[in-house]
Amino acid sequence: MEIALEEVGRLHIHEEIIPSVAEGLAEKMKADGVFIHPIIVDEKSLVVLDGMHRVAAANEIGYRFIPICLVDYDNPNIIIGSWYRLINGLPDMDLVPGMIGDLGLRAEAVPWDAAHELVEGRRAIAAIFSKEECFAINGPRAGIKETYDAIKGIELELASKGCSIGYEDEEGAREAVHSGKVPASIMTPTISKREVVETALAGKVFIQKATRHVIPARPMFVNVPNEWLGGRLSLSEANDRLVALLSSRELKRLPPGQVLDRRYREELYVFL
Repeated sequence: MEIALEEVGRLHIHEEIIPSVAEGLAEKMKADGVFIHPIIVDEKSLVVLDGMHRVAAANEIGYRFIPICLVDYDNPNIIIGSWYRLINGLPDMDLVPGMIGDLGLRAEAVPWDAAHELVEGRRAIAAIFSKEECFAINGPRAGIKETYDAIKGIELELASKGCSIGYEDEEGAREAVHSGKVPASIMTPTISKREVVETALAGKVFIQKATRHVIPARPMFVNVPNEWLGGRLSLSEANDRLVALLSSRELKRLPPGQVLDRRYREELYVFL
């Protein structure tokens, strides 16, 4: 891992930004007076893996530079998964085929294991499952970006019917459904690292919570003064100050099993 300051405009995000979240982070960052946690960035492409809302907040504040932690995205210890959607408020699974049909898609009743194979094999867009039933959702063959756009359409249709959406990993979603915590969940496909990079470099973004990156280690609490990020320093001058700052103290690390404050961690896992 390499810690540095980089020009905000050179970074590429790969997921949609929620404006209200970015605005809240911007206010928090200004109040703190320092940029606390470096964002995680692929060293080859400068695609942001963790911290997209902080990039948006930095843009809103007017920062020219931002603290980043460069990692080798090809490292097999960096794992990418998907976020399943927890559906709160779905009154009856019998409504699913009609709702999906209204979107120009098709719902086919299949066992959970078959649905999982279809979704991960990209032969189905997604699947909606409850404790007793499972529907594979089919539509026109398309790329992964368009597949997730279709999933967003399903989310919006559910919201229009009074449902709310939460997010969990595969294991957590299955447990939530089978325990009765939620009536149903949307099974989503896993996006590859190559697809993340290619989509971001093309200037496109996936929907919110499309990727779930598990990064085995990361530095915390660099606490870079805000004036270094938006002032008149050149990038090389600001990086010289960063080197001096980091050389003067040891970076803190999170204890095993603990995670960052929700405002900064953006629902990502941290394992040290």
